[in-house]
Amino acid sequence: MKKLLTICLFLVLAQSYAQDIFKETLYSADLVMTNRESINLTDLQAERIKNIHSQNASDFRTLKWELDGANAKLKSILSAEKVDQSVANRQMDLVLSLENQLKKKQLNTMIAIKNELTESQKAELNILKYTPTSFTNFSEAIPGSSSDSDKGSKNIMSVVSSGNNQPIYIIKQGLKEKKVSNIDVNAVGPNMVNSITVLKGNSAWEMYGEEGKNGVVILELKKEANYKFE
Repeated sequence: MKKLLTICLFLVLAQSYAQDIFKETLYSADLVMTNRESINLTDLQAERIKNIHSQNASDFRTLKWELDGANAKLKSILSAEKVDQSVANRQMDLVLSLENQLKKKQLNTMIAIKNELTESQKAELNILKYTPTSFTNFSEAIPGSSSDSDKGSKNIMSVVSSGNNQPIYIIKQGLKEKKVSNIDVNAVGPNMVNSITVLKGNSAWEMYGEEGKNGVVILELKKEANYKFE
């Protein structure tokens, strides 16, 4: 009984770890299509990605239903006052098989989507997937937004680490600047921002080294903007 529970726990942890790997290196159809304008996705790319997603969605949904049912049955077996170990083991084998099929289906779908993207699109998505939704919506509302890595690179002081898998956020106004963990739209309104610059890849590494590995987002405020840098 203890061995079976240990296997169940391992299965949950393994699934979580696999999802982390997928998130770090691959891109879901939802992420790509939500940001299609930001990454300049072509109509042909969009059509191919939608086809990849639709071709696998039905099979994925069916496998998920089967896995949910198999897990529910395993839970029922393990909840019995006296557990039949052979029956429990057979059910666990079914759960593991369905889980494996499900993860492979997800993996192959996301690999196919990634292979449709250009290097520059993947670089943009590497930043966007770790950018809070509120900031993504905020930046889209600013006409002066820019992803030109050659801008905003002067008079930038060094900053401390922003944490794992997060871009560095810098608010600038002339020579003044401040690093923040996220963009507070109550403190920085769209009418205060002159431009947004995204540094990525080599440009981010050259300016910030290890700290900039996940990208740097710089908000340049207007001269008349009233913002507290303290």
